[in-house]
Amino acid sequence: RLMRILIILFLGLMGTCGMAQTAIQELSPVYNFISGEQLKFNLNYGWFMVGSASLQVVDTVVYDNDCYQVEVSGQTTGFLSLFTRVDDTWGAFIEKSDLLPLVSYSDIEEGRYTRRDEVYFDKQVHRIKVDKVRKEKKKPPQYFDYQGEMHDLMSGYLKLRNIDFNELNPGDTIRFKAFYDEIFYDFGLVYKGKKLLKFKVGKRMAHKVQPILPQNDIFKGEAPITAWISADKDQLPLKLEAQMFFGHATCALVDYKNIKFGKDYK
Repeated sequence: RLMRILIILFLGLMGTCGMAQTAIQELSPVYNFISGEQLKFNLNYGWFMVGSASLQVVDTVVYDNDCYQVEVSGQTTGFLSLFTRVDDTWGAFIEKSDLLPLVSYSDIEEGRYTRRDEVYFDKQVHRIKVDKVRKEKKKPPQYFDYQGEMHDLMSGYLKLRNIDFNELNPGDTIRFKAFYDEIFYDFGLVYKGKKLLKFKVGKRMAHKVQPILPQNDIFKGEAPITAWISADKDQLPLKLEAQMFFGHATCALVDYKNIKFGKDYK
């Protein structure tokens, strides 16, 4: 469960950055990412590495629409793999014309616990259909109505790549809405400025952002989550730190290739 929380945190924060419409420039047919991009991350709990994750973007066609398929997979590693096995996958098919999702999915395998969700976004009638499979049995579908544009975590992640953080001032707060795991969320994001810092992929100038979270029993403190995004055209997610009631966790970029503007890093 720890690794799932870390990956969802990472995707959620990156995705909700992308949903901050007031900070997004007018999207053009040319985005700041390309098909073939691959990123790799290490997940740590305290001093221990507990998992790894990878993210990739590829071209595909869904319902005769040109799409990006964005997929993230995460697995346990190190000492945690001695006690439990985690093999989780999250993905989405996102229409290229507007970067809005058509279908998102998740496959969760954590020990004996398994689940698969498929979420269908109907932009014409503004309705979401959720299909769930538990213990190899399909449950009745659930439907959710919404207004305006609606993203999932993956499409929000792609939107992130077109935000102009340089137009924000430290302390600026952006409100946003999100749909995940059958719930609509209303969060906020605070921009904290940029600074030259050392990361796993070297020294980088990075934008610092902190989400405003609702009251919960997982995270500790007033600003328990901080993320750093590279202050360049690629705007890569460099690192996420989370202060939880049961310890300190991080998700850090360690490897990337096929990015649009920069060179491969291994």
